[in-house]
Amino acid sequence: MRVTTLIASLLISSQALAHTPVCRCELTGNDITCTGQFHDGSEASGVAMTVFDYHNATLASGQLNKQSRFQFTQPQQPFYIIMDAGPGEMFEVDWKDVKGLAPSTYP
Repeated sequence: MRVTTLIASLLISSQALAHTPVCRCELTGNDITCTGQFHDGSEASGVAMTVFDYHNATLASGQLNKQSRFQFTQPQQPFYIIMDAGPGEMFEVDWKDVKGLAPSTYP
């Protein structure tokens, strides 16, 4: 019984790790383009994306498209992006981690 429980636990935990969302964002002109996927390399189309300012006001929202991309206009204030793949499956990108944005972009 213990061996069966151990094997089941290992299978469940490996599946959970395989679906950890990851996201990378970069400046493309006046827009920010984010590309998301799961840790195992599978695509993440349809996953919810929300852009917030530091007061938690929503600046933009949508979903990753069929290419697992989400694009929005660069906000005028500091922001962060949440990729929400479901309960306990979130990934956050702060504006400081967006490729192409200079550290002096926002005061």
